[in-house]
Amino acid sequence: MLRFFFWSLLVLNAFLLAFNLGYLGHWSLDNHEPERLKKQHHADQLKLLTAAEAVSPSEPAAEKKPEVIACLEVGNFQQNDIPKFEEKLKNLAMGDRQSRINVVDVATHMVFIPSQGSKEGADKKAGELRRLGISDFYIVQDQSNLRWGISLGVFKTEEAAKLHLNNLSNKGVRSARIGPRTVSTNKFAYQFRAMSAEEKSKYDVIKAEFPAQENRNCQATAYSKS
Repeated sequence: MLRFFFWSLLVLNAFLLAFNLGYLGHWSLDNHEPERLKKQHHADQLKLLTAAEAVSPSEPAAEKKPEVIACLEVGNFQQNDIPKFEEKLKNLAMGDRQSRINVVDVATHMVFIPSQGSKEGADKKAGELRRLGISDFYIVQDQSNLRWGISLGVFKTEEAAKLHLNNLSNKGVRSARIGPRTVSTNKFAYQFRAMSAEEKSKYDVIKAEFPAQENRNCQATAYSKS
């Protein structure tokens, strides 16, 4: 029995010695927050959140999607403008996202130069216009009293016709005038669908060479596909 007590006391003393030296870890029941933080790894990198931040944690900003233009239309082109414009469009390479359409342009006011009496006279006047930098016109060849005259544009409103006449006058055209005339002229426009920002930049370079043409929404004009 004495031997049993001897060994029991020896084990107990050994246990107390190991506990006091810290070999058995820290068993303190006083385990409050500051004490626990001191024991954590990289405690200096911890960030305390406010109540608002805890309720609505910040999320990474959503990646901005590239802007895409649903449908852009440009026009209206005369027949003789089409080859040059389409040659430029080859660099855009939009495939089946690009199409040409027929636009019926009804106007009631014409800016024109009266009949020159003959084809030769009309050709001479056309040459003068080209030297002034004017190319958007055509020689009238029907059987009306305007035969061998030159049409410089037809417009839906008189105000638009007067503005065009004033621009021509500033360029040196003195014999043009405005007259009532209701005609339907077939012109052409182009539509570009799902155009990216990069494609729009390339398109703007092309469009700059055709300042008389107008950009618009695809639904702005009645048309039929050619």
